[in-house]
Amino acid sequence: MFRTEILPTVNIERLKPHEQTDPYRLREIIRQLTRDGYQKDPIIVDDKHLIILDGHHRVSALKTLGYSKILAHKVNYGDENIVLKTWYPVVIGSKSRLINVLSPHIDRQEPHLPIGSEKDPILIVGGREYLLKATRNTIMNLLLGRFKIEYVSDLDHARDLAYKSEYAGAVVFGSISKRDVIEAALSGKILPPKTTQHIIPNRPMDWFAPLEMLRDGVQSSESQQKMST
Repeated sequence: MFRTEILPTVNIERLKPHEQTDPYRLREIIRQLTRDGYQKDPIIVDDKHLIILDGHHRVSALKTLGYSKILAHKVNYGDENIVLKTWYPVVIGSKSRLINVLSPHIDRQEPHLPIGSEKDPILIVGGREYLLKATRNTIMNLLLGRFKIEYVSDLDHARDLAYKSEYAGAVVFGSISKRDVIEAALSGKILPPKTTQHIIPNRPMDWFAPLEMLRDGVQSSESQQKMST
């Protein structure tokens, strides 16, 4: 059965991104929205500045498709229960090509670098690890568009994937703060795709908004939360 409850829509133009989008991922989301005909689950937005905390690709996809509104859930970003982590980009493709693309920034190779002991990013390729002397933005700008990237939340999982033949390797970046997120959004100097992973307690799940609702912002009983019978 379905329970009808209303979640607010927000004008897309009012939202402030803090991250770029991955072109491969964006195309996937556009295809998904076009196929399904609805937005599943609201994006998460800071209630003070309307900073997008989760949902950059859905925002860009809906804007690209000509929609002006998006279903959104606002939160107090100062809430200590909202936890900020980072994603680990795992590159799909050729290991040798990945090393070649990043070679200008490889400082040295180590058998196993203890994560957290270095401020600089670490490139993991199979059983080899390299210290990179470059910023997150520089590295991701070299990878985006050249490789398809899978983003994982667990470091051990990223290491395991870097050993597999279909994956080129993984990049480990340092931590990021909520202040960094706010500064990126308000300054317009936004971060690379999937830099942040926000853990939002009690976030609305299994909400479905028909795309027609997002064209003019009309809120109706068509916005429903799917409930188990």
